[in-house]
Amino acid sequence: MTEHFSEYRQSLIRALQEELEAAGSIPVEDIASQIRDIGFSCSMCGSCCKRSGGDNRVFLTSADLELLESCPACPEDAAVPMVPDGMDMSSASSVLEHLFEFDIDIKGRLHTFGWMLKRKDCGDCFFISEDGSNRCSIYGNRSMLCRTYPFYIEGGKLQTSECEGLGNGISYEDSLVLAGYLVERYITEIKDTILLYENFEEIQSSAESVEVFNKNLSDGVLAFVVHDCTGMSIFSRKLFM
Repeated sequence: MTEHFSEYRQSLIRALQEELEAAGSIPVEDIASQIRDIGFSCSMCGSCCKRSGGDNRVFLTSADLELLESCPACPEDAAVPMVPDGMDMSSASSVLEHLFEFDIDIKGRLHTFGWMLKRKDCGDCFFISEDGSNRCSIYGNRSMLCRTYPFYIEGGKLQTSECEGLGNGISYEDSLVLAGYLVERYITEIKDTILLYENFEEIQSSAESVEVFNKNLSDGVLAFVVHDCTGMSIFSRKLFM
C-alpha cells in the first residue's frame, strides 16, 4: 500500500512540475487582453466576502500566510484550518455533521489540507467592515485569491467565478496588474501543491480513532493536523459545549 501510494504521489508531482513549467511561459499580456474583453470593475457589493453569497472560504497560499503574519491588524488566528463549506469550527454539532469528510488519526485529530482566512460566527469574512461599506480592514495585505477575484487560472486557462462586477470596463493598466497577480497566484499555488506532496506524511489511524476523537470532543477539545507546503502543523481549539 505504501509503495503504491508513493508511486501515485510521484506521478502527481511530475504532472504538477509539467504544469509549472508551462505556467512560467504564460504571457501576462494575453491574460490582460482576455480580462479586458470580459471586463471587470468591483462594485463593492461584498457578496464574495459574505456567507450569504455562497462559499466564501479564502484558501491561503504560502505568500498569503507571510502577509498575514506581517500585518499588525491581524489576530494570531487570522489563518485557520481549511474545513468543508458550511462547517462551523466553534460548534460541536456542526463538526460532527461534517466528520465523514475528514481522516482521523490515532490521537483523534482531524486531518485537512491548507489554511483559509478566518471568518466571523455568521460566516462572513472576519475582515469585512461592519459599517455597510464592505471595505476590507487588511486590504493592503489581502490574499492572492482576493486580489484576483473573480478570475483564476486553471489548467493554463483564464476562468471566472460569479460576480456582478463582470462586464464592466477596466483600464489597460489595471488589466495588466490583475493579470500579473493571476499568473503569480497560479504559479504559487502549483509550487505550494508540489511541496505539499513532497512533505506529506501518511496518516496513522486505527479502529479506535473515532472513539478517541469523540472523547476529545466531549472534553471540549478540537484538534487539527494541517498539511501544507511546509509539512504538518497542529491547530487546537477549545469548544464550549
